[in-house]
Amino acid sequence: MADIRREPQPQHHRSGMLSDILFALFRRKWTIVFCTLLGLAAAVAVFHLFQPGYQSDAKLLVRYVLERNGVDSIDNTTKPNQSSSGTGKTTDSIIDAEVQILTSWDLASQVAEAIGPKRLGASSNAEAAGSILSGLQVAASKGSDVIVVSYTNSDPHLAPLVLQELLSRYFVKHLEVHRSAGAFDFVTQQTDHVRARLNQTEDALNTLRQKIGIVSTLKDGQDAIAGETAEIRKQLDAAEADVAEQQALVKQTGEKKANSWTSRKSRSDKTPEASKALLAAKQAKVEALKTRLRDIQQQTTQLSELRPQIEELERKREMDSNNYKYFAASLEKARVDEALDPSKMPNISAVQRPSPPARDTKKRNKISLAIAGGGIALGVALALFRGLVLNRTIGRPLELESRLDIPLMLSIPYRGGANGQKTLPSNGSSSNSRALTTTRRNSKIAPWDARHFIRPYCDAIRDRLGLYFELNHLTHRPKLVGVAGFSETAGASSLAAGLAASLSETNDGKVLLVDANLGPEDVHPFFKGKPAYPLNAAVKPQEKITSAADNLYLATVGRSNPGAAAQIGLKKFFELMPNLKTSDFDYIIFDLPPLDQTSPTWGMAAFMDKLLLVVEAEKNNREFINRSYRNLVAARDNVAVVVNKTRSYVPKWLDSGS
Repeated sequence: MADIRREPQPQHHRSGMLSDILFALFRRKWTIVFCTLLGLAAAVAVFHLFQPGYQSDAKLLVRYVLERNGVDSIDNTTKPNQSSSGTGKTTDSIIDAEVQILTSWDLASQVAEAIGPKRLGASSNAEAAGSILSGLQVAASKGSDVIVVSYTNSDPHLAPLVLQELLSRYFVKHLEVHRSAGAFDFVTQQTDHVRARLNQTEDALNTLRQKIGIVSTLKDGQDAIAGETAEIRKQLDAAEADVAEQQALVKQTGEKKANSWTSRKSRSDKTPEASKALLAAKQAKVEALKTRLRDIQQQTTQLSELRPQIEELERKREMDSNNYKYFAASLEKARVDEALDPSKMPNISAVQRPSPPARDTKKRNKISLAIAGGGIALGVALALFRGLVLNRTIGRPLELESRLDIPLMLSIPYRGGANGQKTLPSNGSSSNSRALTTTRRNSKIAPWDARHFIRPYCDAIRDRLGLYFELNHLTHRPKLVGVAGFSETAGASSLAAGLAASLSETNDGKVLLVDANLGPEDVHPFFKGKPAYPLNAAVKPQEKITSAADNLYLATVGRSNPGAAAQIGLKKFFELMPNLKTSDFDYIIFDLPPLDQTSPTWGMAAFMDKLLLVVEAEKNNREFINRSYRNLVAARDNVAVVVNKTRSYVPKWLDSGS
């Protein structure tokens, strides 16, 4: 098995994919045109048949949202341009919350009930609410404080009416959601309950105060008792000193004798009876002070025992007092919210009241444009799906190298007209007429005729064959060249005939064209009018045969049995090889049968010096081409591929030469 050594071929990169897409689109441009026209027709029908409704618009400005409940502070508000520390709301979240209220089912049900289901063309309130929501559109731009509310209905009178009713009930719903209008009774009950607890605490605290004899707070009472105790002790000490002094005086006045003038004088000032009376008075004062001191000590003992209870009651009283003040403020706020008119809220106002009804053509236009665009998209999708997914053929010569890594020898463009009589176009051009090359009926010009369009391409192949023979040092005669296609319409016969004629014009020797497909009773159509001989007779040196043209001779494969298929077998071909090698021809061109699973071309290809495989563009399966080429090259690396009937659907300014 011969080694296959080839230069690496360029990969199917991004530009190749773009070429595939363009080729698929332009190849099936009529599919795209048909789908586009179909989409346009459907769009026009929808445009004329679709009856647009009437739309009324309104706009709301949400400056901020006042978030309150039954126990909130009266100054608790959330501005749209700030984040609330309590709720963490931002402008967009606040606006979104209002949009949710406007599009809520509860609000739609209230509007449907107010207007009436029958007037809205519904049989029930739920159905009417659904129809309202289906025609309602609420939109708000990101970062904007304005909400646009639109309602569409087929009745021009209902559109503004429903929208007006919706906005009116929205303000009430907003208060229910965000404010304490429904919490007045709850706050009143809470305030009364806190006030009752505060009174109970005050009564208990007053009872304890009276028990220990204080009229103010525990601290003030303790300070007062301590001050009074110090004062009583001071007075007691002074009174006891006076009693001691008075006792001394009484003792002196009781002495029977006086030894000095002073003593007599003293006795003359105060009598003994008076001194004793004064002493008794001072002693009574001391006893009174002691009694008072004992009472104060007893009161201090009671205060120490009741101190924890008094402290607990004072703390409870302070807490109840604060709660009472808080609920009193909330009660006042609830009274304000309960009496607030929803239509006069300062934070939300109607920038635009419901506008007069106007035809809403946006939906109709969008549907029409979508259908028209859908027709174009469908055509493009079908073209790409068929061209890139379903299509398994070789459409362009470039695919042979990019997809299959098979070297291309030459590509022949598609030609219209009768057997190629029209002017030869440049390679890569296209035509919408039928192909000619392998037509076996109504032929007018033989491929060996110089006027045939295939002759320039055959001359190019002839030159490349000559270079191939020179580079590979193939100097023996005759040189065997086989031409086979992948289908009967691939154009192998025309190419073989044209190549034979081109080789015969070089004056390098005689050329024999062998039709290995048909027998003498049904000769090749190009042989009509020209002498054609059986192959075994044509290769005998002693045989005299007549040329069909200068240095060009024709031969066919004869049938071994009458009525049998006219194909040359490998055994017979092998038996003819000695005669082929000793013939006086320089080139023998074999028009071989198409390649299929039972074709004898598989075995005959190994005897050829050069084998030309003809691929019919857009017809032959690429997997079969790749598999067949690999099998033939594995046997003998002498295979060249020619792509026939190539078409370029892409405009030249977009065509990348594929």
